[in-house]
Amino acid sequence: MNFMGIKVGLWPYGPDMDKAGDRRRFGFYAKERNIDFEIASIDKEYDIIYLTMGCNISDWLIYKKRYPNAKLVFEIVDSCFLQNLNFFTRSRGIIRWMAGKESKFYLNYQSAITSMLKSADAIVCSSATQKDFIVQYNDNVHISLDYFLNDITHKKTSFTTQKKLKLVWEGQAYTVNNLVGLKDVLKKLEDKIELHVITDPDLVFPFKIFNKKTSSILSHIQCKYHFYPWEKESFSKIISEMDLAIIPIDSHNALHWHKPENKLLLFWQIGIPVLTSNTPAYTQAINKAGLPFLCSSSQDWIQKIEEYIEMKENQRAKYAAKANDYIQNNHTKEIILQKWDKIFSSLY
Repeated sequence: MNFMGIKVGLWPYGPDMDKAGDRRRFGFYAKERNIDFEIASIDKEYDIIYLTMGCNISDWLIYKKRYPNAKLVFEIVDSCFLQNLNFFTRSRGIIRWMAGKESKFYLNYQSAITSMLKSADAIVCSSATQKDFIVQYNDNVHISLDYFLNDITHKKTSFTTQKKLKLVWEGQAYTVNNLVGLKDVLKKLEDKIELHVITDPDLVFPFKIFNKKTSSILSHIQCKYHFYPWEKESFSKIISEMDLAIIPIDSHNALHWHKPENKLLLFWQIGIPVLTSNTPAYTQAINKAGLPFLCSSSQDWIQKIEEYIEMKENQRAKYAAKANDYIQNNHTKEIILQKWDKIFSSLY
């Protein structure tokens, strides 16, 4: 698609375009395709507005009625609409309205999301499960995954191990409970492993009264661990020095269970083998890559970690190479850019 003469507005994840979602998604695409855009203002007229989940949905729904020829692209990469009803899902609309992030009071915020899904000219999601749900509201739905290489400074080159196997977990602080779910496994294997955790020091919520230290959650893990604050400049170096990455996911948490394979692909691009829970997205990618690294029970986790400890260096390297083959066949820069091209071509 030729963007010459097309005015594009973006509602980013962060005002400075420094969030991972901005760097790895539309911001990456716009830079690669030399697309001029500005931070979207509700008071300006655009040809295309790219909205992320944090936008003021009620304002942009009104905007669409005012400017029906403007093309709205709505990005929703988390499976919030698949969550079970709980305190957070019930109160989300109230919290956003009280925080001034939503102009309209929604007793059920899912209704706001549904209205946007129906009104947008294109939806960008991140998994087949999400797409299968969204198509009931909109038939122009696209799956797009993150581009990581601009964030990666180091890659793994050695597969030798020391006395203890170095396990690494990386992620946002609000997902660290998934690691706590593996506490019995980690306790049983504590004499054979070292645990390394890369995340934010704090969980931050719209109201500071709910903030908490990540260490308070990690205190439930009954083995020693090394903590590293997540920093763009250092996280891939730390991961590249570890032996095996782990991605445990709580199957009872729909938001996490239906996440895309982005974290898996990030680890694979750094070059480290990954052991994961058998979520739909991880199962599809790992099976397609031909790797034996899925876990469905605590016993699976224990068995597969112990097998990896005993594994020869050349076998670990072969598994890393198979993961890299998957990346080269399914997740190169050009493949990702072509998917983004298709999203915008579908608007006209």
